[in-house]
Amino acid sequence: MPKLKNKQPQLKMNFLHILRSSMDYIRYNKKFCCCIFVINMVFMLTFRIIPSGISNPLSLIWAIGYYIFWSFFYRYYYRLMPYIDVKKLIGSLSPSAKAVILMAFVAAAIIFLPMIPLFLGYKNLYLDFYEQYLVLTVSNGWRSFAYQLVLYGLFTLLMPTLFCKPYLAWIASLRGRNASFSKVGDRTRGNYIQFVILSALLIFQELLA
Repeated sequence: MPKLKNKQPQLKMNFLHILRSSMDYIRYNKKFCCCIFVINMVFMLTFRIIPSGISNPLSLIWAIGYYIFWSFFYRYYYRLMPYIDVKKLIGSLSPSAKAVILMAFVAAAIIFLPMIPLFLGYKNLYLDFYEQYLVLTVSNGWRSFAYQLVLYGLFTLLMPTLFCKPYLAWIASLRGRNASFSKVGDRTRGNYIQFVILSALLIFQELLA
């Protein structure tokens, strides 16, 4: 008779509990959180002054430093010594690389999706609409609030799959645990709405800023 596999308990999320726990952690670790905030801002400002942004080879050095910085944060948060573990750091590259590739693929699909009718031979019917779309979203260098609202809303609905679950897999790998997307997906099944609410709280701040 085959052995039964021990299933890990399902993770039941509550975004209000997560927010309260986050605020409690900040309140009891003010100095540490202040340092993390300042260092993160320095990283953000440094990236803004890199010529040509992500196309500049210097951005790779920036990305490595930023990756190590957040890896240190989570190992410190979970009190895992040493705080920078090279073996765990390298092991965490697998889920993070998969997440980046997945997000890049979906972003490219969203960008090229409006072009599909052109390749299907509907140029006469679709070309005028596509030209107006380009004028609205690209040519004038600005995007209408309604367009951004739809775009941000779409990404919010996709975030549980594109970011939240891969993010949890990455944190698990830093802790030396199984970081497969399938296991994280099994443990977090049934929490889609909670993920969407948390994602909306993070994403729509940028839209309203």
